Amino acid sequence: MFAEHSEFDNFMLVLYLIFKRGGMMAITIYDVLKLEKFKDFKVIAGREGLTRKIKKIGILDYERDDLIEENFVEGEFVVSTLVVIKDDIEELYKLVERMILVGISGLAIKNVYFNTIPDEVIELADRENFPIMIFSNVYFEDLITSVINFIKQNEENEFLVSKIDSILYSNLDSVVIRKIAYEINNNFKEKNIVAFCKRKDIQNSIMTEIFTNVENDKSFKIISYKDGYIIINTFEKIDSDKIVGIILRRLENLGFNLEKYTIGISSLYERLGELNYSINESLYAYKYSMIYKKDISFFNQIGVNKILLPLLDNQWILKYHDEMIEPLLMYDRKNNTELLNTAIKYIENNGDIKATSQELFQHSNTIRYRIEKIYKILSKNCKRESFYEELALGIRIHNLLNMDL
Repeated sequence: MFAEHSEFDNFMLVLYLIFKRGGMMAITIYDVLKLEKFKDFKVIAGREGLTRKIKKIGILDYERDDLIEENFVEGEFVVSTLVVIKDDIEELYKLVERMILVGISGLAIKNVYFNTIPDEVIELADRENFPIMIFSNVYFEDLITSVINFIKQNEENEFLVSKIDSILYSNLDSVVIRKIAYEINNNFKEKNIVAFCKRKDIQNSIMTEIFTNVENDKSFKIISYKDGYIIINTFEKIDSDKIVGIILRRLENLGFNLEKYTIGISSLYERLGELNYSINESLYAYKYSMIYKKDISFFNQIGVNKILLPLLDNQWILKYHDEMIEPLLMYDRKNNTELLNTAIKYIENNGDIKATSQELFQHSNTIRYRIEKIYKILSKNCKRESFYEELALGIRIHNLLNMDL
């Protein structure tokens, strides 16, 4: 039976989720500077404006004065040799002022006529957060093609993100999910397993990258999502005993190696209409990897966290967390102690006093004293015989709640 939501309701929900995230993603100058053709660009002014959004790219040739307003638009990224003022560099100040007034995103100067710009222009650009760059040895046509392709790819990815959000948040039944899956990729097969990968060094990541198909297989899809990548893998037939090796090889071939990426992988699902489960599981497995400092985690191997992760918004889970964690936080604040951190390390070391003492650089007796103190503080909420299990559950929930995806 279909979910009660109409298609319009689902569409509006997706729009709400997109704008709740901060609006449609747009490429910035910072993103563009990571592209291959822009790798040698030198930012000489307005560095604080590298987050300016780019809607299009254009060439400034002989335009100046009122022609700037007539030929360029807000959000446009401009490249130029400055041939229009090649004999009068002092005119650059007026030119930049016009660009700022129009709302141009930034200016990249090819050093045909100028290798430097006046200090007053640098001061203006810095004051207005207007990025100015100098480059050489790259054709304008290559820059334009690179940016246009990047913008087009970003727009396509936004469409795919809206489909993923619809699958995850619209409470759809398996028939509708299967239909949306085919809108993502009409070559999808029924069996599916999903990986979520995010760079460990997020500063060096690019919002969307171009990946080539592996082994000419078109039955999978890579989607830039939440600063990482969802990789949907589908198969007509697959040996469940070999699936892990196949997925790991595919990720490696795509460049998602464990040295650069943290990875979460879902269980294998038999029906495409269950894609909501496999995507969610990959996100949960990734979150587990982050919490427990692992390079890769498989959802079917994360133990009790398979239950806890999907329930973090449950009021009873939150109530249990507060009962077990808040008393320790309050005691630490009042007495300048570290009982909560001790409890976390104690649980992470599976109740091993010696391992906990070594990690915290404390004597074993100090750790025993702290654990006993923790029990006394929490004793009204748990009994001695179940203390470790209940503390472990509280700490697991605390770790999960305090780790953003």
